[in-house]
Amino acid sequence: MGSLLHDFGKLLYRYNDTRDHSTSGYDYLKKIPLLEGHNELLNCIRYHHADSLKNAVIADTSLCYITYIADNIAAAADRRKKENPQFGFIRDTASESVFNILNGNNEHLQYMPRVLSINEINYPTDDNITFDENFYSKIIDNITDSLKGIELSADHINSLLSIEHFNLSFVPSSTNIGELRDISLYEHQKLTTAFASCILAYCEENRITDYKTELFKNAENFYSQKAFRLLSLDISGIQSFIYNISGEHALKHLRARSFYLELLLEDIVDDILLELELSRANVMYTGGGRTYIIVPATQKSKDIIDSFEQKLNLWFSDNFGTDLYAAFGYADCSKNDLCNTPDGSYGNIYKNVSISISKRKLHRYSYNQIQGLNKNHEGERECNLCLRSGITENGVCSFCTGLINIASKIIDNDDAFFVVVEGEKGVVLPFGRTLITSNKDGLRNIINREGYIRAYSRNKGYTGVRLENDLYVGCYASDNEFSNLSATSTGINRLGVIRADVDNLGQAFVRGFSNGKYETITRTSVLSAKLSEFFKLHINELLRKGRYSLPGTDKHTSRNAVIIYSGGDDLFVVGAWDDIICFAVDLYNEFGRFTQNTLSISAGIGLFDSKYPIYSMAEYTGTLETEAKKVDGKRSIALFDKSDVFSWDELINDILGIKLKALQKYVGVSEHGKAMLYNILELIRPVDNNNTELKRLNISRFAYLLAKLEPDEEASDTLKEGYLEFAHDMYSWVRNEKHCKQLITAIYIFIYMQRGNEYET
Repeated sequence: MGSLLHDFGKLLYRYNDTRDHSTSGYDYLKKIPLLEGHNELLNCIRYHHADSLKNAVIADTSLCYITYIADNIAAAADRRKKENPQFGFIRDTASESVFNILNGNNEHLQYMPRVLSINEINYPTDDNITFDENFYSKIIDNITDSLKGIELSADHINSLLSIEHFNLSFVPSSTNIGELRDISLYEHQKLTTAFASCILAYCEENRITDYKTELFKNAENFYSQKAFRLLSLDISGIQSFIYNISGEHALKHLRARSFYLELLLEDIVDDILLELELSRANVMYTGGGRTYIIVPATQKSKDIIDSFEQKLNLWFSDNFGTDLYAAFGYADCSKNDLCNTPDGSYGNIYKNVSISISKRKLHRYSYNQIQGLNKNHEGERECNLCLRSGITENGVCSFCTGLINIASKIIDNDDAFFVVVEGEKGVVLPFGRTLITSNKDGLRNIINREGYIRAYSRNKGYTGVRLENDLYVGCYASDNEFSNLSATSTGINRLGVIRADVDNLGQAFVRGFSNGKYETITRTSVLSAKLSEFFKLHINELLRKGRYSLPGTDKHTSRNAVIIYSGGDDLFVVGAWDDIICFAVDLYNEFGRFTQNTLSISAGIGLFDSKYPIYSMAEYTGTLETEAKKVDGKRSIALFDKSDVFSWDELINDILGIKLKALQKYVGVSEHGKAMLYNILELIRPVDNNNTELKRLNISRFAYLLAKLEPDEEASDTLKEGYLEFAHDMYSWVRNEKHCKQLITAIYIFIYMQRGNEYET
């Protein structure tokens, strides 16, 4: 907690106290009742700089030496000089975007002075921004008031972390205008705390008690010691686990299963942290079935991790057979490695972790485990929902029954708390625990019960005993039935399904920051956090407030759609087919704006009847997404069919912005309508590429068809002029392979927009 608060004085300095921030932070916080008299904690704030430590009258075993060196490690990873540095500290300077330096970018965009919000996206901007005294005054008041709601105990440290996450995510750690200011004060204090926790455990195992000598006087020697371990956990089988269901109300069960897996990963992470005696400050990233955690490089932590992996996979096999499997991988590293010294050493950490995980996946089960997986299933039946064999009641297994019982609260109740308990009936969780739901009043009673383990809120921040507050989840839903979503479509009654994924993300993490120049653990952590923030939190706002509408429509409203899954870098959304196309455009535009176009997305969109099996929807749309990613440079979308892959600019500007508008401008007001378009499609659809005679013949037929569409002499001048423009454009487009392909897709979309249920056979 001392490390989490060590730079509190920076807020005071930028508000109205111009003294050294270590002194001002200490003087302010020592008067808060929560911290009053806790000298060891307060000394971490007072003495975390070398100048103050030199003359401090404190024991050689004081924890402030650990905060000091942890702060140095975090600062060394944070601070990188700009290309053409200026000099000096400016108190009201703004926080900069980490995307300024990603993938060759060289911008200088900044964030507005705000707290983290679930209802508003703080986009980077080139506006002239200052973080004035009023802003810092509000931040100080927010934190001071929030401290009244927690206790000075391990059970509340994650609440303190959440308080800082909410208030300090856009506050710069440093106001030095000669350095990058893309690390927030929250991220800096979080990483300092993570390092401090690891250093303490490392010192304890190596029987280091003279912190002053080891960490202060001999700090340079410590920087080369591999005191840290990057741990990763990768859960396999997630997509199959989510999508392989059937039966009535499939959408409701899908969303419940998706949320369950999100919460399962968070609960597993918290169990690991509990055994390692660490906090959420040590978690760099969770999402998509994977997590990265900074742990101490000790024999104790290795033994705990190896034992935990075995216990977890035994639980997976007992409850889900081979459907889910957890592979752990880790690599030891030093401060120098984490700061990418020498160049390339930071990337090697992730490479070694990945190799470790791959080895685990190749040897998943022991002989005894394989025997257990092949047990006799006599007397068991296949569950009607998840199709797994097990003990069923009324055709449904106990796991699905538990999810059904809390599904409505998982899906519809944003104020629900999700509580992990022992000894109560609920949805199964690892190691004899279950998941139940509660409201705020009910949680107060549960906390005092013997079986209470921890609780989570969703997309809202609270403080309390073992209450995890930063569980952001993409949970937007306009309806819980596929048929209802399909019925809200414009024109044809169809579901649209989109699967999308960030392009080349692994490469961005490894070598995206100027080929290693700015590659450090803090920037990796910030980039991970920003992407999770977009896909887990802001994705709800994109669907809640639609931006784009198809030409000729006005759908700047909440999308008729449901998030099935949205993780750290990918998503799966189902909805009315036209809303899904509009959402796809919003996703591309707003993600580009959020990341300053340093990262891109590729996607696949499929159209389906509402009764089509969801697993097949997911599989086919996943194939479309894969086809989009095969394009050189990626940044593409496959629309409806594997052969129809376009760049986003093609879709937005050429197909929707030009060709669809042209069809609406003429066909939408002419007497010929859809029948004419069907005839056109028959002539311009792809033919045998080697049959040039057939191509010429179809072009001639197309020209003849266009001529037949010419308005008669009595038609209005507007219609005649419209025809001439339309015929010229159409004839030009069909003679160019690229434009012809775009035109065919535009015709499909136009027909779908006009087509009613009477055409569905």
